Amino acid sequence: MKKLKNLISVLLLAIMVCSLSIFAYAAEINIDEPKESHKYTVVSINENDITYICDDCGDTVNIPKSEIIVMWNIAYVNKPPQPTDVDDSSYLDLHKDNIINAKDYAVLTHM
Repeated sequence: MKKLKNLISVLLLAIMVCSLSIFAYAAEINIDEPKESHKYTVVSINENDITYICDDCGDTVNIPKSEIIVMWNIAYVNKPPQPTDVDDSSYLDLHKDNIINAKDYAVLTHM
């Protein structure tokens, strides 16, 4: 019976040490704040850049066309653009018809 009590004591001690290690590790983890969400609309397009304005806050960004081409993904086609905290699709509605489609790709590649 004494051996059983000693075994239980050792197991409980091991569990406590593991728990403390987990809590110490969890305290070191940095949790980022959620990204600010924007829903951008095209303001202007020139030879090299596309300028956008956020519909909600008025934030303006200028992004090179080469970066927008890299963002293009067939998974966005025939879907409405989403805010930036969901994905990058709000940058792709270049035709401004609230749907990402071949018209947007044509604007991107032929201007």
